[in-house]
Amino acid sequence: MTLDKLTTPFERRRIIEYGKDGNKVVRHWYEVQRVIGTIYKTRDFPDQYGAPQFKLCVFFDGIRNGLEWQWMSHPEYYTAEMVQNAAKRDGMDSMEAMLSILSARIESGKFIGNAEIEFVRQFDQTAAERFTQYRLDYYARKEEQDRQERMAQQAKEESENARRQAEAEATKAKYYGWADTMTPLRFGKVHRQMEGFVRSGGKVMHIRDFIVSLVKGGWKPIKQDNIVTWHHGKQSRPRTEHRLYKDGSSYKVSKTEYDFAVYLVEHKEILEQG
Repeated sequence: MTLDKLTTPFERRRIIEYGKDGNKVVRHWYEVQRVIGTIYKTRDFPDQYGAPQFKLCVFFDGIRNGLEWQWMSHPEYYTAEMVQNAAKRDGMDSMEAMLSILSARIESGKFIGNAEIEFVRQFDQTAAERFTQYRLDYYARKEEQDRQERMAQQAKEESENARRQAEAEATKAKYYGWADTMTPLRFGKVHRQMEGFVRSGGKVMHIRDFIVSLVKGGWKPIKQDNIVTWHHGKQSRPRTEHRLYKDGSSYKVSKTEYDFAVYLVEHKEILEQG
């Protein structure tokens, strides 16, 4: 028989369950009907889509309050036999079985809820106190575990930040102090440009290293203003060109490359030390 076909009478009984916050234990009255053994079912109530849902509860003989066990939907999907097997599996078919299941949770370090403890308190005060202490210890262990994980994560982040900082400093050191006062945003743009490649003398090197090699070789940065060109009889707008010059030869460079070269020339002693 499926749960939507039950014919047992409804009776008004109180159930131990959790409040809306999912933590506080409350007691509410429900109309319930017996399914099988210790298991009772509440009246159906619609979910947000109108489908029938219900609660399965546990009541032991001689115990005033029951315990919410399952929140389910579609009673037509389940039979009394299915419910009985699930109750036996979860230790909800007797006091002894429930105490055994909860004790096994202690051995395996699993969670025990407040509602379960309050339910047990009705028929075994000693076990309830043991479960209460275990629950306190469980949360203490979890809090310490969380603290250790936070510390480990913080140490990991600090190590990563230190690595990145060291990496950034090592990268900046390649610019002989020129980039030391740049903002991270500015340096990021400069570094991306200067990490580009250029072929010179049969070798491929970073633009940064190319500029360094030229300055070490005696090339000088020059700036020429108001440069114009002619194309099909039309004159271009005046512009500024930046070059590296030596013995009548020159390389056209960008403003960034020019600024780097100017710095290197002005700090030739740093370049020589490097």
